[in-house]
Amino acid sequence: MAASPRAAAGFRLRNAAPAAAPFNTHLLPLLLLPLVLVLVLPLAAAAVARAEVSGLPHLHRDGDAGGLRKLHQSGACESMPTAALQPTITKSPIVDLVWLDKNDQRVVAITKKYGKGEGGLWLSQDGAKTWTENTEALKFATKDSKQTVEVLYVMRKPSEPSKVVMFGSGQFVWSSADYGSKVTAATLPGGVRGTSIRMLKPHPWREDWLMLLVKRQGCTSADMAHIECPQDLLLTKDLFGGMAWSNLTEAAGGKISGFVDFEWGAALCSSKAECDARSPPISESTLLATMYAHDGDYDQPWDKDVHFVTSVDEFHTFNTRVYCGNMFEVIGKSIYLAYANACPTDIHGKARSPKEDRTFQGIQLFTSDDGGSTFNQGCLPVALKQEGYELLSTHDGAGTMLIVDFLIWDGVRDVLASSVYSAGPHQALFSLSLTDVYKADFGYSSDFVRIDGFPGVYIANQRVSRGDPDADLMAFPLVETRITFNGGGSWQRIPAPAAYRNPKCNRCAGTAGPCYLHLRGMSTWDSATTAMPSVYSNPSAPGMLMATGVVAPEGLGLEDDAIGTCTWLSTDAGVTWSDAAEGSYIYEYADWGSTIVMARHPGLRGVAATELLFSVDGGACWRAVPLSAPLFVDNIRIEPDGQRPTVVVHGAACDKSLHENCTMPADAGGAAMSASPQGVMYTIDVQEVMGSKMRQCVASDYEQFALPASPSDASPRCVLGRRMRVQRRRLGAPCFNGADYVRPLPQNETCACTFADVECDFGYIRDGDSCFPIGRERLPMCREVTDGKYQVSTTGMRIVHGDTCSGIDAVIPDTDGRGRCTRGPCPSWDGGGGGGGGWVGALKALLVLTLLAGGCAVWWVYGAAEHQRDALRSAFAAAAGAAGPAVRAASGVVASAVSALRD
Repeated sequence: MAASPRAAAGFRLRNAAPAAAPFNTHLLPLLLLPLVLVLVLPLAAAAVARAEVSGLPHLHRDGDAGGLRKLHQSGACESMPTAALQPTITKSPIVDLVWLDKNDQRVVAITKKYGKGEGGLWLSQDGAKTWTENTEALKFATKDSKQTVEVLYVMRKPSEPSKVVMFGSGQFVWSSADYGSKVTAATLPGGVRGTSIRMLKPHPWREDWLMLLVKRQGCTSADMAHIECPQDLLLTKDLFGGMAWSNLTEAAGGKISGFVDFEWGAALCSSKAECDARSPPISESTLLATMYAHDGDYDQPWDKDVHFVTSVDEFHTFNTRVYCGNMFEVIGKSIYLAYANACPTDIHGKARSPKEDRTFQGIQLFTSDDGGSTFNQGCLPVALKQEGYELLSTHDGAGTMLIVDFLIWDGVRDVLASSVYSAGPHQALFSLSLTDVYKADFGYSSDFVRIDGFPGVYIANQRVSRGDPDADLMAFPLVETRITFNGGGSWQRIPAPAAYRNPKCNRCAGTAGPCYLHLRGMSTWDSATTAMPSVYSNPSAPGMLMATGVVAPEGLGLEDDAIGTCTWLSTDAGVTWSDAAEGSYIYEYADWGSTIVMARHPGLRGVAATELLFSVDGGACWRAVPLSAPLFVDNIRIEPDGQRPTVVVHGAACDKSLHENCTMPADAGGAAMSASPQGVMYTIDVQEVMGSKMRQCVASDYEQFALPASPSDASPRCVLGRRMRVQRRRLGAPCFNGADYVRPLPQNETCACTFADVECDFGYIRDGDSCFPIGRERLPMCREVTDGKYQVSTTGMRIVHGDTCSGIDAVIPDTDGRGRCTRGPCPSWDGGGGGGGGWVGALKALLVLTLLAGGCAVWWVYGAAEHQRDALRSAFAAAAGAAGPAVRAASGVVASAVSALRD
């Protein structure tokens, strides 16, 4: 799976852990530190060995509960004995792999000892097939043979990939001109350490330009009990040369005390030419940032003393664009900015009316389409207390799906709720797409994912009511999976398969009524307690989709029972599914999607993998390749383009008390499991394994694949106004695409507009093929609408972002579906009617009764300051792995109200 699950597609406007943290978890407040030490640390001691690999020591052998042999009994599989793969054993597990050159032969592997600031560097010159350790070269370059080294980041120069820069956890930065073989060492300025780097961002096209956001040295955890540690912005324009650094805080001449967030202005453009053509033009030197002016100003989340600024001269001078603008992200050509609601002024610095409520310390969303020169308030169709945002770009990179976290008063306290909004054709107007998006305990991301390869397809997990208030209060949440094939315009359940390869995967056997498939999402993949592989797609493999999850009859869902967890495969982007294996596996696609490789994932039971499984025919046949040394698999990786039939499987070693072929020494007392384990790495070249049974593909081996209309109708589906046909190798063709394969552009046939091409506009909510008004009295003011810049149709509908259907007037007769009136005179905006009747009440109940977490969970996600996360992250992550079920049972989470969008 991809190293970063959202792979730069998703962003979070939250006061959250830095990207460099080993876990995306938030820690208990210092106020609860004694309780943590008493209750949590004993659990941490028992779990620390597997804190970053997850699970308890248990190994399935062939023939027992693992059920691996059942995968290989398919009549479609031809017998093919395969020799066991031989591993590369590293001193500690691998945490990252970086492919350097154009031909993907030069590869860097970074290792790390769990719980220690120590690791290593390994190099490959043959596409990850063989490895040599180069850690000593890093130590030698520091002139201190006793120096411990740990590499955090590896950066390559795209035009000269032999030039590599590696940031360590200490003060050292290593440079190389020969793919990391020979290195020289330098130090970061001002005593800055690599562990102080909060974010690093290279310039979009200036390869030698890099900015770092770093915690200022000298700030301690005790200081952070009162204020947030100051952060400086460092800039170099000679990254792969002399690496001279400028401190932009110092460059401001005392006008800036510290930075909070930053971005290159050039990130708003796809090229320098596009930036030059923007109005106003965007200089390649333009910097966007949020900052505060005085020491101690930044002392709370969503701070009123933090402001959004722009500069073209490295902050020697700057312009304040939004007062109280805190964190922000750039998606496509737009800036999305969180404005602190407690601000005493509006975004322009003008004093706000005393009548305005500023007691709530939340945020509002503002957007800019002109490089940050001007901002408009994002119009959300609910006037609720917004606490945070996740932003996921649409398939074309130009639109946004917005996940909004709210605080809602339940009569006792404020509790957390999340909903998904789509920006549609206008980036400032959002409409409700899906309510009650689920997030697993201790998870960082929400369960909402874009399916790459076919525009308009998303999968999400939704909390729904069990229909019994007592059950909603005391039981685990009822979580059901939803899928959309029209960009979030409408959602549906995923039907369970009609037949099963593995009978244990069928939890609906013997039950009457409908059965549905529910899939693990991102929040379980990045959770410290329940790490399990999630829904995964890759643009190199259109139509291929894998996930772990369960099938269940109506009334049961994802979190009700882990028994029956299986690994699932779809070859048509989620329209139909089949069970690929019993249990939880981790997976990757290779050779442009013709090949799938998977291995047993440790899951919650600590299952070690004894073999790799691969399929070259879309899952009809799975072949096994034995591993000479079992391992707890952390991940399966492939070069960035997914173009070769070669993957790397890496993880942590198991001990011989579990299996005689494990590489760690046996220890009856468990000491071998509590120490830092060895790393184990395998590389499998499926083309070598298959030999003469697979040839090079020719033209007749390819098909023009389109999404089927339904599981029972293979005719091409219209998605976003077009029938899109993508060339891919036929699933049963006995051939490889090869590294030189170039996929032609898709063939598109325009469809006539239908209700599948529209979504409800601002102020409306969907029911079937109609949109019903919320009612103006329930809506916040939206100047884009009231000032006549955007015309809401009287149908309450607008076209979905990216939709290209023909004849929108057949569905929306009075506008073009994009906010422009087509039949005059344009109707005046009345909020969709005055009342909204029962729908207003339904929406109110939906929003007020939604309870996704108790007060403790709300603090867990949003209250923890950076020092609290840094202080106990390793210990708490280990403890959470052992105490997860107890914490979940004690949280008393209440399920959501019945959703108006539920099928």
